Amino acid sequence: MKTRHLVFRLAILIMAFSACREITVTTTVNCDGTFSRMLTVSGDSSEAFKKELPYPVDTSWAMTSKKDTSGKGKFIVTYTKRYKDCEELKAEIGRDTSWLRQLVRQIDIRKRFGFFYSYVMYKEVYAAANPFTALPYKEYLTPEERLWLTRNHAIQGPSDSLKIKDAEEKALAYLAESATAEFEKILADGIRKLNDPRLDANRVKEFHDSISNTLKNGNFRDPGACIDSYRRWTGNSTVDRLKELQPPLFGEFNRKAGFLEHLLIMEGFHVETEMPGLITGTNSTALKGNRVSWDIFPMAFLLEDYTMEVESRIINVWAFVLSGLILLGLVSLLAVKALKR
Repeated sequence: MKTRHLVFRLAILIMAFSACREITVTTTVNCDGTFSRMLTVSGDSSEAFKKELPYPVDTSWAMTSKKDTSGKGKFIVTYTKRYKDCEELKAEIGRDTSWLRQLVRQIDIRKRFGFFYSYVMYKEVYAAANPFTALPYKEYLTPEERLWLTRNHAIQGPSDSLKIKDAEEKALAYLAESATAEFEKILADGIRKLNDPRLDANRVKEFHDSISNTLKNGNFRDPGACIDSYRRWTGNSTVDRLKELQPPLFGEFNRKAGFLEHLLIMEGFHVETEMPGLITGTNSTALKGNRVSWDIFPMAFLLEDYTMEVESRIINVWAFVLSGLILLGLVSLLAVKALKR
């Protein structure tokens, strides 16, 4: 039977109806490894100017806005900033005060010298964000289903859309079961910590269905409520002693639940990277000229790291000129020696 936490059901509805604005993050990499970023937001006046963006934007960014000329009444807001290196961007991400700070994001831009050619590499990684990992997700989703989940399979028709929906359903079912398993472990560990003969940690498993159903209804929003529910199920008032434990027994569990809620209703956005020179390799499925792109959305990096990488090759003109001059010099030297003979 497919199961979901209430938060998961809300997330699906919000993701289905929250396409209020479109966000594109464009990174333009230069030959010397410096780069610029542009965040473009399109939406109505109440949405386009909202600062809840994939990356923190402060007064160091230049902002412009204009009304969309397509006649749809939308606004286009653009933020731009130039960076000397990726460390500067990493530091900026580290100063993020929104919930996005909890996401582990890494970006690396480097240049490799090869004499005739130099190679510029761009790599950005969103680390797997699932906070409930008590159960192994690979036992719930096949490798192919995980590819559908991250959109690494090209959609060819309606049947493929159904495969994506099925993979998402299985991912949500896995989250519910994994959260239940973690809840049971926390509760059993707390009982063992109390070391009270009136409580038996082995009984926790008897209430698996009750725990699962309560989690699916989204009832556990504070540590005390979790313990009250278990007391009602067992009819054992000694359970209240679990409230004496510090830090609160389910404090971390509820923090994870709050993070997961934010994650699942996160706005998706489009990422584009423009590279100098000729692109020689990328894991993007959308390549046009020297520009590649990806789509970022919660399911893409929920269970596994989501990596965006591309490499390009730059011709070192000076190396060819220098080689030509050296070759010309050698030919001239050989010619002079030949004439002297």
